[in-house]
Amino acid sequence: MRYEGPWGLPEDYKHALIELLTFQADSEFMGGIRVAENLRFAPRPEEALRLSKKVKEEYGHGVYLWNILKPLGVDVDARLKAIVQNPFEDAPGGTKIINAFKYKNWKQLFTCWEDVAMFSTVVTPGAVAFLGQYQHSSYLPWAKVSERIFTEELGHLGFGMWAASRVMEFDGEKGKERLQNAIPKFLSVGLGFYGRDSKTSEHFKMYHRFGLKPKFPEQLKDEYLHIVGSRLKELGLELPKDVEANYDMNF
Repeated sequence: MRYEGPWGLPEDYKHALIELLTFQADSEFMGGIRVAENLRFAPRPEEALRLSKKVKEEYGHGVYLWNILKPLGVDVDARLKAIVQNPFEDAPGGTKIINAFKYKNWKQLFTCWEDVAMFSTVVTPGAVAFLGQYQHSSYLPWAKVSERIFTEELGHLGFGMWAASRVMEFDGEKGKERLQNAIPKFLSVGLGFYGRDSKTSEHFKMYHRFGLKPKFPEQLKDEYLHIVGSRLKELGLELPKDVEANYDMNF
């Protein structure tokens, strides 16, 4: 069953839909705030400019999704105010923020520009795979806006590749070594993006039944590893083995 708008939604479906949409919308906007904090690591004006474009697009993702939530009865203005006024809190105003975008965790991940480049190269493929599935959501307004989000996430991955290439262009082997050393911590985040095994997650079973999460976590893991592995190979970097998924993304 597919739905074209907020009219006549079954209550259990609507509740599940709002849970997923608020989590993504709130996290996307907070993600823009977090990415903006990394401007301090930019080594050159070109890098700062391109990172700023990513910031704007992350904010945009949050707004696109909030625009879908508003007709569902969600006070999106209150969610925005809570986030922008309390960006260092874990869940300002009851908003739902992915753990990786909480300040206490984010600040531990980033110490240099190489970290910024590897986040977009290694973690963003998780967003490409995971968020890409929403293009096939049973809620058509979400499916439609997810097409744009998916395209822009591909651009964020492209930014990471470009930024990493520039590190090696300007800093040579030392820069390449710093990039390689940053991969494991971001790979653990990326591996956790798609969630736990479908057999052990009751939430996933419900979302999948409703058509809100069309793909199984195992499928998304394979997609993720294919994307990140191929991109690292293009850069002349190696995909580390035996890195454990950090599903909770707490650091």
